[in-house]
Amino acid sequence: MLSALGAALGAVILFIHHRMAASQGAYTSFCDVSSKVSCDVVLGSVYANVLGLPVALWGVLACLAAGVLAWLVARSTGTARRRAAAALAALAAVMLAISLWFLSISALVIGVACPLCLSLDAVVLLLFAASVAILRQLRASAPADWPSWGYVGGVAAASLASVLGLAGLQVVAPGGGGPLSVAEVKQRDPRFYAFYVSQQLVDSMPADGGQVTGRPDAPVTIVEFTDFECPYCARAYQDLKAALVGSDDVRVVVRNFPLNSKCNPQVQTEVHADACLAAVAASCAAAQGRFEPFQGLLFGNQSSLDRASLVGFAGRAGIDTAQFERCLDSPAGSAAVAADVAAGATAGVTSTPTFFINNRRIPGGFQGVEQYRYALAIEREIAASAAPKATKP
Repeated sequence: MLSALGAALGAVILFIHHRMAASQGAYTSFCDVSSKVSCDVVLGSVYANVLGLPVALWGVLACLAAGVLAWLVARSTGTARRRAAAALAALAAVMLAISLWFLSISALVIGVACPLCLSLDAVVLLLFAASVAILRQLRASAPADWPSWGYVGGVAAASLASVLGLAGLQVVAPGGGGPLSVAEVKQRDPRFYAFYVSQQLVDSMPADGGQVTGRPDAPVTIVEFTDFECPYCARAYQDLKAALVGSDDVRVVVRNFPLNSKCNPQVQTEVHADACLAAVAASCAAAQGRFEPFQGLLFGNQSSLDRASLVGFAGRAGIDTAQFERCLDSPAGSAAVAADVAAGATAGVTSTPTFFINNRRIPGGFQGVEQYRYALAIEREIAASAAPKATKP
């Protein structure tokens, strides 16, 4: 029963993974609750695949294998039954070790909880406990020289060594190890390449406004329209930040587009009650040169964007809070937000996040850190091919 339940949960996770991949992240599942509780964020991360296959698929296969072994335990007798029970316990131990590995990745690296993944982890833990209990019961009636625990230990040790090898691959993969080429992008994810190059190029983007980081002559410019109360924007912020580690050739322009009719005429409802105030606060933080640390605090505390919390974040970000509060009440911050909203409307922005990467419009952002790296690789090569060639005298 536990094996069947685990396989069923794995199949649901695999379905969500497939839908997200097929839609380039446009699909939203029922368990995408918030920026901190979301199956979609975890399944959209670079850690969601092992050896080119979804982790969920490996989980389904493991649960089915456990089910077969459980059936053999029930149907066989004597030594064959004990061996099947030992194999089941060894497999369950490896499954539990893998679950703990991905649980640590989700909690410590991605920083997001996946409800379905946690449910599967619980099933695997129960499966391990049940398999050990079965083996202990059978061991009581086995010959004294039957090496049940030695068998389990040997199989588990060999399997865990393989798990550690796969874990090493996953630790290395997200870092990238250097710039990618377009040829590598096509080889790794041809579907993404076809999707990306088919996206619309807008004629121009407003040159002024927004909060800018990076050198003015960078070959790649990313303009992002964001909402600080939007969980998808928080996800995009973390993914882009990770993708830009070690890059000095990308210019990033962050502009406000709060999904609230109080400050955004393009929106008919007040979807995010505190989004307008948070946008003004970000502009006020930028006026004191502290936009980047303040932005991180906003995205990390999306459930607490009331005025008192914003003032508290300002103090944590090294901002003069008295000046900050005066700015919140002045027309200057609101004017900066209004200018961003107008620029977004001109560029055709209707939702957040919306990116313009060298004027290529990407509504919704991408699925995971790797896809941001792929996009940057494509744009770098396009920029390099368009640059004038130096001529020899």
